Amino acid sequence: NQRMSKKQMASNYLGQSFEITVNNKRCRKCSYCIQICPAKAIKLYKDQVTIISNRCIMCGSCITECPQHALDYKSGLQQVMDFIEKKEKTIACVDPAFPAILDFWTPGQFVTALKKIGFTEVWEGAFGAELISQAYRKILNKKTDRPLISSFCPVIVFYIQKYLPQLIENLVPIVSPMIAIGRIARAIKGIDWKVVYITPCLAQIKEMSSPEVIGAIDQVITFKDLRKLLKEQLDKRENHYETPFDGPKPFLGRVISVIGGLYRSTGSQFDILMDDITVTYGHRRTIGSLNQLATGYINARFFDFLFCHGCVDGPFVSRDLSVIARRQKVVRYAKQEMEKQDVLSVITELDRFEFVDLKRHFLNMEQRLPTPTEEQIRAILKKIDKLPPNKNLDCRACGYASCREKAIAVAQGIADEEYCLPYLLEQSKKIYKELERSHRELKMSHQALEQAQAQLIRTEKLASIGQLAAGVAHEINNPLGTIMIYAHLLHKNLEKDSPMREDVELIISEANRAKEIVQGLLSFARETKLKPGPVNINDLLEDVLGRLINQSLFH
Repeated sequence: NQRMSKKQMASNYLGQSFEITVNNKRCRKCSYCIQICPAKAIKLYKDQVTIISNRCIMCGSCITECPQHALDYKSGLQQVMDFIEKKEKTIACVDPAFPAILDFWTPGQFVTALKKIGFTEVWEGAFGAELISQAYRKILNKKTDRPLISSFCPVIVFYIQKYLPQLIENLVPIVSPMIAIGRIARAIKGIDWKVVYITPCLAQIKEMSSPEVIGAIDQVITFKDLRKLLKEQLDKRENHYETPFDGPKPFLGRVISVIGGLYRSTGSQFDILMDDITVTYGHRRTIGSLNQLATGYINARFFDFLFCHGCVDGPFVSRDLSVIARRQKVVRYAKQEMEKQDVLSVITELDRFEFVDLKRHFLNMEQRLPTPTEEQIRAILKKIDKLPPNKNLDCRACGYASCREKAIAVAQGIADEEYCLPYLLEQSKKIYKELERSHRELKMSHQALEQAQAQLIRTEKLASIGQLAAGVAHEINNPLGTIMIYAHLLHKNLEKDSPMREDVELIISEANRAKEIVQGLLSFARETKLKPGPVNINDLLEDVLGRLINQSLFH
């Protein structure tokens, strides 16, 4: 029953909305976010970029690295402003990385600025780190039968819960510094106070509502949100007076935001020759190491994994300074404050909070995708013309490391096969050639149409001429008939030896010739149909020769 309850908790938690939002009007579909997402939680489908929230580990890489600034996150800033406007008693717990974002204020002036905008108290979140580092020291001093993985970084925890659940039992069952300071605040102030954590990390927004630790923190805002809260005072660059932090005072916990800070805060010195204690940072190193640890390829007693280059390199820390400069600001502040403190008083302070429960468990939120068959993979590769060994390009333009990985993602339903740049270019070439061919055919059709139109015009002209010829022939026939009748009458009444007889015969001959011309005009004007049939070629030749022989050219 307990196992079913945990499964239900995980299911309900995954169903909650911790959305990274996408402005698809601004997005240029470059696929860079897909390429850098370690969880493959981003999908480009039907010309829309979509975040697959169940798969997202909230590392924030897509938001900070997007060239078009098309991705953002749902912030709790408005709710924090509501706390302040309603004058609710509110504690601002500031992440240990906060010195890295101070440009011109001292830490004391920073506290003053936070109180001026309405926070009742301002605490160093590093005291939560102080408590958990002592819990880690106790665990590390014991012998274990398996490698231990720090649960300090929530991005690493989410990655293990979703993609390497076989390593869940390796996670140190200790809360993060944020949850620890929240539980301390609850223990001291009670439930009437609001606890707000200010962080450089996006994943802590999601961690706040994790069912295993829910209730410790009321709201999380990022350093980016903090700049919006402090905008008016940042613009004025007010020279605030110094105000000390409220709440319990940390010691070595202040360095937990730099690489190796967790192990150092336990009081131990890190030695590079110690291969049983390993500190790894950066998403490529950590993801690769986690997968090798899961397969047994590497081993150690304790792995301290940080997704970023320390929290001083979190997604919402300003990049104006190098990560080394940010690290130095944190370390200098820690040294400065530790010099003012008495170690005995620090130990006494820690003893006061031994009753605070720092333990936690981790839900299995595995995001298993179906494993496609080799036939399915090859079918997709063939469709996008990427069959190995000669067709696969592995250009990464689609966001995947290889054509095969892209084909697997398509088969799993988290990628669209059409979004392959070389494939689209080839398709574009084919479409261009087809359009070019269609254009040529259309041009030829257009030319044929022009010829038909010209022929029609010529036919119409000939028809008009024919009509004119018919009219002219009709008008000439009437007087010509009269001439022929009277010429024949005259010829008939003349004496055989009359000198005028020859002249009248000439009139009759020429009138007959005119009649034949008119008949020719009528034949041209009327539509005649061919009536093929046998003909005597000799008669035809004699008729033609008879007509030619009287021509003047033959005389």
